[in-house]
Amino acid sequence: MSAGHKSSTWGPLIIGIGGFCVLIALGFWQWAKVDQKNRVIAEAEQRLLTPPRPLPEKPDAERDNYMRVTVEGRFVNSEESYFLTSQTLKGPGFDIIVPFETGNGRRILVNRGYVPQALRDPATRTDTTIEGPAQVTGVLRWPDDTSSWTLDPDIAKREFYSRSVAPLAGFMKTEQVMVTASETGGTEWPRGSKAQVNIRNAHLPYAIQWFAIAGIWALMTVIWLRRLARSETDA
Repeated sequence: MSAGHKSSTWGPLIIGIGGFCVLIALGFWQWAKVDQKNRVIAEAEQRLLTPPRPLPEKPDAERDNYMRVTVEGRFVNSEESYFLTSQTLKGPGFDIIVPFETGNGRRILVNRGYVPQALRDPATRTDTTIEGPAQVTGVLRWPDDTSSWTLDPDIAKREFYSRSVAPLAGFMKTEQVMVTASETGGTEWPRGSKAQVNIRNAHLPYAIQWFAIAGIWALMTVIWLRRLARSETDA
């Protein structure tokens, strides 16, 4: 092999090996995230099995997500807002989200549950409007369902298209804390739902994708080097 040939292959070889190492490292990074996310999901599922406890002094979105709690206080029904949603077999409707003032002076969000479109107006469900002292049992939730496709809220109608806590809390002037009311088994509206852990774990497909790209990169590097060798031979 001539000195010129050696020098012409060093660049592609370095690029090939360097790129392959980077891609493999990304694959293993995503692979490690699989176990990490599985632990987060397992911990959240365990919280759903524990008895309800009082609202923590300073709830943490990572530590306390899906923690079952019981709060006492009163609903500020005049400030209820609406999250546009849909449920299987029930169709389109709204989650009713209401500021809740606790007995010790805190103000949080409570998602009372789903109502069909026809019951959006509180005047249509006065029999389930809770005035005065109330107790709510549910789970702490910090949904993050905002995307680039999410519409801006219709402030005039108090309608939101995401349950992300920060915008709701900012609008209703509450702590960035939401309690999603538990399923009661009744037939009245709003109707809470059974809490289920809804934490997406997409790291395994990403890991496989990076490993596959690394394999393709290695193959293309070999093809590139063989073509260089052939061109040197023919020269």
